Amino acid sequence: MRKPINIKSILIFSTLSVFIISLFVSYKKIDFIKGDNLLFHNGPIITMDIDRPSAESVYIENGIIKSIGDYENIRKTIKPSTSIIDLKGKTLLPGFIDSHTHPVISAFLYDMIDLSGFTHNTEKDLWSHFSDKVSKYKPGEWILCKGFDQVLIPDLSPPKISFLDSIAPKNPVLIASHSLHSYWANSLAFKKSGINKSTPNPDIGSYYGRDSLGNLTGYIAEQAAFDPIKTTILQAIGTSKLKTNSLMVMNNYAKNGFTSITSMGITTSDKKVIHLYDHISSQKSSFLNYILSTMGILPKRNHTVRNFVFIRYDATHLLPLSSKNGDDFFKIIGIKFWYDGSPYTGSMYLKKPYQENYFTKNILHFPPAHSGSPLLTKDQLGSSISKYQSNGWQVAVHTQGDISTSEVIETFEKQNANSEIDYRHRLEHCLLVDDVSFEKMSKLNLYPSFHINHLYYYGEKLENKIIGSSRGRRILPANLAAEKAIKFTLHADQPMFPSEPFSLIQTAVSRKTKEGKTLGKQYAINVYKALEAMTINAAWQIKMEDKLGSITEGKYADLIILDQNPLNIGYNSLRNIKVIETYVHGNKISFRP
Repeated sequence: MRKPINIKSILIFSTLSVFIISLFVSYKKIDFIKGDNLLFHNGPIITMDIDRPSAESVYIENGIIKSIGDYENIRKTIKPSTSIIDLKGKTLLPGFIDSHTHPVISAFLYDMIDLSGFTHNTEKDLWSHFSDKVSKYKPGEWILCKGFDQVLIPDLSPPKISFLDSIAPKNPVLIASHSLHSYWANSLAFKKSGINKSTPNPDIGSYYGRDSLGNLTGYIAEQAAFDPIKTTILQAIGTSKLKTNSLMVMNNYAKNGFTSITSMGITTSDKKVIHLYDHISSQKSSFLNYILSTMGILPKRNHTVRNFVFIRYDATHLLPLSSKNGDDFFKIIGIKFWYDGSPYTGSMYLKKPYQENYFTKNILHFPPAHSGSPLLTKDQLGSSISKYQSNGWQVAVHTQGDISTSEVIETFEKQNANSEIDYRHRLEHCLLVDDVSFEKMSKLNLYPSFHINHLYYYGEKLENKIIGSSRGRRILPANLAAEKAIKFTLHADQPMFPSEPFSLIQTAVSRKTKEGKTLGKQYAINVYKALEAMTINAAWQIKMEDKLGSITEGKYADLIILDQNPLNIGYNSLRNIKVIETYVHGNKISFRP
């Protein structure tokens, strides 16, 4: 008589088998991405290669740019399986590289209630929308909101904890500011996250707002104080939603013309988040990832954008053993630090105080003679730079204010004064930078990335209300970097602003706010320099300039097709350019969810 099948034993054996096999193949991954053979012709081809700025045709073989030149001559050499793509006058350009973005946070915020100044014009409209949305939630469900913006919405006051409690007494509520440097929560949200009036502030410059009696006001300043609430929310919404949202976010980068992104400051206690993004982007997959995707635990593989990652300073447990990890599709390359914060929360660190007026006093609630303060000491930053650069990691530092940037550069200068090593460390955002700082950067192998749409969305408020006209006119002076031949980049800091490359390019070229005012025209750059910032310079900053950033023989075929030539239209029309198709490694990316 045959023994009955023991299902439990089979499952255990199968699991162990998969685990053992994965150990054997983890060092030799399976290649799932094979590039197509393509020949592009009959349209402007902007190569971003200084030695060959334009071309008649481009031939792609197995995901690599094989040859560039005369169409008829190249056509004689192509493989029979090649798809010939007639551009019909449309423009071919190397794919854009988003030099500073946050896909994990973007996925976290993806389907939250939108309270931004892009969709609401008045305080009354915002809170009416909020109340209507709250009524649709079941008791106990998290109510999550994004985009709260006291700069774009006139006279918008931050919500008190009692107000949020009164509207949603049976639901935990979290509201994120548009800058993501401040948050507001109700009593139930704090309770579920284990935070009460006795909870200490976690870090320098990061704290929980309290009244004169020590009671929580609902306000949360900066990331360290927000982390316990974020962890609680992620546990509540589950990994399935994060997985779905992550795929949507990565799809949108491709739709906007990005073929690579730099994830700037991932932090999580759960290594599966890194596992997910590795699986989404990596050229090759471990056998274990393959099994998990077939089981539905990980999403099925599809062509998507490359992802180069900086880990946040407080999540170094996510670092691989070596900086020589990953592949040319997914790689962890560095560590990110915050030296100061945001101009809209008063945490940007300035030489001279913020303006004192009704707006800064009563809307933004800055104290008198306020100049902000650093979030780290120079010694803390210096020791961290020394530690990580010695192990081959790049270091990126968030710095917005003028004295913040000066002190950060001074710290790098002390660490690297006698070094000729090609570290390519980075300064992120760079709202206010003086001439001396650019002079030092040019000698230190230190590269800025400009958060350029601060000017477009908030330029007039910065000039008129927050930092004053003399400083407001010279924010984000990209041309000073260009004059020093410093390879700078432009970014949107998504989800703060949407990652739309031609919006960034038009702002850098026109220096116009959304209201149409020109701020500091002398700091504008030309269109070609702006394109460089989004392509070859961005590749340089992540040490991928030999493989990405231009249409050059031997590089990866990461390409985009545009409906117009950005070099041949007026600079005030750059935002109207549409991305028609996006290719990564010679594979056309589907824009469908």
